[in-house]
Amino acid sequence: MARTRQTARRSVPDPDPNGVPDEEEQQEMLGHLTEEEKARRAELEKAPMQAELKHLEKRWTKKGRGYITEPKDDDELPEDKFNWYDKFALCVTRQYDMQNKYVQRTSLQINSQALKDILSEIIAAYPGQSFATADVAIDFPAHCLYHYQPELDAAVAKQEPGSDGAAHLPILLDFIDEHFADEIKQGDNLRDKGLVSYEHLWTLFRPGSLVFGSKKGQARVFKLDNYHYAGGQCAGLQLQVQFTDYDGDDFGTRFDGLFIPQFAGAVPIASLPALPLQFHPDPEGVRRALTARGRRWEALAGQNFREYKGVATDADGGRFNIDGRVMVDTHTFHRIEADDAYNVAPFPKPKPAVPFGTKRKQSLTSDDWDLIPEQDAAAERKALAPLTDDQALLASAVVRGFSFTEKKFLEFFVDRLRPVDWNTSCFEQLVLPESQKELVQALVAEHTQRSAAAGRGFDDIVKGKGQGLILVLHGPPGVGKTLTAECVAEFSRRPLYIVSSGDLGTTASTLDEKLSRTLDLASTWNAVLLIDEADVFLERRSLHDMNRNGLVSIFLRTLEYYSGILFMTTNRVRTFDDAFKSRIHVPLKYTDLSPESRLKVWRNFLARIEGGIDIDEDGYRQLAKGKLNGRQIKNVVRTAKSLASYKRRKLDQKQLQQVMDIQMSFEHDLDSASKGDQDIDMVQR
Repeated sequence: MARTRQTARRSVPDPDPNGVPDEEEQQEMLGHLTEEEKARRAELEKAPMQAELKHLEKRWTKKGRGYITEPKDDDELPEDKFNWYDKFALCVTRQYDMQNKYVQRTSLQINSQALKDILSEIIAAYPGQSFATADVAIDFPAHCLYHYQPELDAAVAKQEPGSDGAAHLPILLDFIDEHFADEIKQGDNLRDKGLVSYEHLWTLFRPGSLVFGSKKGQARVFKLDNYHYAGGQCAGLQLQVQFTDYDGDDFGTRFDGLFIPQFAGAVPIASLPALPLQFHPDPEGVRRALTARGRRWEALAGQNFREYKGVATDADGGRFNIDGRVMVDTHTFHRIEADDAYNVAPFPKPKPAVPFGTKRKQSLTSDDWDLIPEQDAAAERKALAPLTDDQALLASAVVRGFSFTEKKFLEFFVDRLRPVDWNTSCFEQLVLPESQKELVQALVAEHTQRSAAAGRGFDDIVKGKGQGLILVLHGPPGVGKTLTAECVAEFSRRPLYIVSSGDLGTTASTLDEKLSRTLDLASTWNAVLLIDEADVFLERRSLHDMNRNGLVSIFLRTLEYYSGILFMTTNRVRTFDDAFKSRIHVPLKYTDLSPESRLKVWRNFLARIEGGIDIDEDGYRQLAKGKLNGRQIKNVVRTAKSLASYKRRKLDQKQLQQVMDIQMSFEHDLDSASKGDQDIDMVQR
């Protein structure tokens, strides 16, 4: 389409809220116009809009008032006519600094209402750009026009013949062709071959499109929000992206960044660390796989007890190899580790179901809420709408929770989480008198049922006191004290949280903080809590050791209000403080294993050997004669299994006896050394 431009230089005052220009400024802004041009200017204020693109400049008077004028280099302009600047469909304006020396910014002013309507409909929203305002100006480099050129091209055919849209849209398309000539010619040519240069890298990334990348080694898909080139030593294209996350209360949107370092020449698009999903070799496969992973991620909202095997990370980037059980719980993570918490921009929640006969929630008053049961209202407020497939595709690859092996809050990869494989036959393998096993099972079952019924059972005089189940397991090491707690956790299908005196600290202030936190987590997750080697907290108070008195007092006070299942192991019940005796519901005494008990332990461990074993009944009885505890028997079996694997033979009695003899010799040496030390002490005394 032919376009005509102006020969005469003219200027137009920029609207200023501080008042109209004075006479001196009027002379400075308009003084170069001839009388004929001034008269013509008055006529053209009433002229219709011209279907042209006009090049203009914004300059400044000496008093700092901005005004619009044509470029001073008149040789660039055809010599036929001039018009009032806002009568042109499009204007390119260069804005100078206050000294009229340097161009601060260049923008494309959209004056045509028809073009404004077309851009508003096609582009709608674009980062940093509005098409819904009365004045629409697109700052250079005007990337939004390049990204939406195909849609604008297609819109030409939809315009009514003779309309402003039919007349003005081709001018905008001519501008795009001219302004982005290099990108269209060279960039598109490379892209057709699956290549891209650093200069034209931005042309791949249209805001709102899907981007394939990775975080922490996990394949991810993001929605592109914006991009910009970064300079300096770390030059490259910085992408701001959105993804779906969960903050413990809501599903919603979070922002993150991807970075493509600067490179030389042309490289394959598929080799970039981040690329549009459409350029991935298998975009549909990526969609299916990551949407399925997003659904698994979605199912982990709330509290979920799982098994995990793999690397987990903390907020500082530390890496931990985890092989054990974890509690997935973002809400508690953020409550306890508040410095590492984040929030999301929530997705809309579903409309709540209101009990029959009440008004919809949108119109409920504070009085109306009394019509809804408290628990129902709380559930409605916390209800989460299912994710759409698009939201699931953008879901994070990690969840937040707690590792019971590391005793740390960490981030876990969704693909490494598995359902818990409960050992329901654990109690059958526990070497403990039947009467004691039956008592423990009954107490745990009753406590679990009472907890599920929200405390509708026996209670203390003071509400909230004495609702826990406290068991003390005492006896020599390796006879099944810890295993009892593990079996109770398996039997009741609860997490087992094991802590020791070292984890809780040995000063009053540290104990108060760490014990409160430990009991808080155990209560939150309804876990079975085992405090191993609890002697230091249970020992009798005295007049001379104030630190120990503080530890015991804090321990007593805290246990009084704990409502869960608590196991404590100790080897020194004779030193217990008297106050603990009334707080212990079940004391279980463990003795050295009898030959029959050792035989059962050997059978239990050897039954788990893959590929079977070569041992007869007499062999079992020979092994049971060795005075080993349960932990030592487990170590012998593990070591002998490694020996059999090395010899490429099936595990048999000979290998077990070989390792057991070494263990027994070591135990004999330890006993001899211990007896010698005792004799020396007696002589010195």
